[in-house]
Amino acid sequence: MEIKKNTRNELLKRQELILELKDEKNPGFEKTKKQITEKFSKPEENIDVRKVQGGFGKKTFIIKANIYDSKQDLENIKKLEITKKQRKEQAEAMKKAQEEKAKEQTEEVKHETETKETQENKSEKEQLSTEKTNTMPVEERPEQTQEQPEQKPTEPPVEERPEEESKAVQEEKQAEQENKKN
Repeated sequence: MEIKKNTRNELLKRQELILELKDEKNPGFEKTKKQITEKFSKPEENIDVRKVQGGFGKKTFIIKANIYDSKQDLENIKKLEITKKQRKEQAEAMKKAQEEKAKEQTEEVKHETETKETQENKSEKEQLSTEKTNTMPVEERPEQTQEQPEQKPTEPPVEERPEEESKAVQEEKQAEQENKKN
């Protein structure tokens, strides 16, 4: 590995290198990074290999690389090198994420208001039902006892029985209703 150019750039806090490497085949970025680490005794995370260029039929490669003072300096430069297209894509992604977040918040608020409305409707219905029972004449009020909960019939619905049984059941119900009215 032969050094063609070695300059220090104080503004960007890096050492800019142009190297010539004689090898049988293309060394690639990773192998080149390791070789520069060995030669300059700098950490591999601070090295940025920019270009590995070979000529057709030649066994020499021109390598352009930068060695930064710290990993933070390298990351700062990488952020600056983002293209206009990439910045636009990042901005669109951020905008889309914000819109989704706003949409989720509006859905949560909408859901909360719906639950409040349903609770208010239930309480209004309960108030109306208690008002109706209180304004009914005593004879028409349903009997309410706190000791015994309302019993539901254990018999299957009338539609599921044969016709003969259903007629008998209907007659019994009519008789019970007449008794309640009297």
